[in-house]
Amino acid sequence: MAISPPSDIILDVAKAVEPAGIQAARAALANRTANVAPAGTFSLTEADVTGGVGRQPDRTSADASMKKFEAMVLQTFIGNMMPKNTESVYGKGMAGDMWKSMMAEHLAKQTAEAGGIGIAKTVMRDHYIKDEQVVPVSGVSGGPEKSALDEQMSQATALIQELQRKMVRSLGSDDAASVTDTKS
Repeated sequence: MAISPPSDIILDVAKAVEPAGIQAARAALANRTANVAPAGTFSLTEADVTGGVGRQPDRTSADASMKKFEAMVLQTFIGNMMPKNTESVYGKGMAGDMWKSMMAEHLAKQTAEAGGIGIAKTVMRDHYIKDEQVVPVSGVSGGPEKSALDEQMSQATALIQELQRKMVRSLGSDDAASVTDTKS
C-alpha cells in the first residue's frame, strides 16, 4: 500500500477549516504579535551572547598549529590502521576503544613532532602566515629567489621555442625553393 501525501498539507488543512476558524486564528496571531516589541528593537550584541567575555584570536604559532593539524589527520589514519581484534591488549568494550584511541593519538602526536609525513605542508601549499607576514614553507616554495629563477627559465624556454620555429620555417622555405628549382 503506497501513501501519496498531498503536495501542500498546510494549504489542505486551511481549506478544510471553516472561514470562522481561519478568522479566529488570524485574530489570535495578531494579538500575539501586538504584545511583542517592535521588530527593530530586537538585537543581540556579542557581549549579550558571550556574557561580556570577548573572543581572543589564537596566539599559538603557525608551526604549532600545523603540527596539531598533522597530528589530528594522522590520528585518524593510525586509528584506522590499527588491528581490530585486540581485546587481549586494550581490553573490551568502551574502555578498550578508549585505550586504542589514546594509543593512536600518542603515535600521531609523536609522528607529527618528528616532522610528520607532509600533510600540513601539502594543505598549506606555498606559505602560511606567521606574525602577520607570509612565510614560505620550506621544501614547497623557494620564496622570491625561486620565483625569479622560474621566471628566467620560462623566458629561456620561450626563446628556445621561438628559435626552433624560425629554423623550421627557414628549412621549410628552402625545401620549397629546391623543389620548385628541380621541376623547372
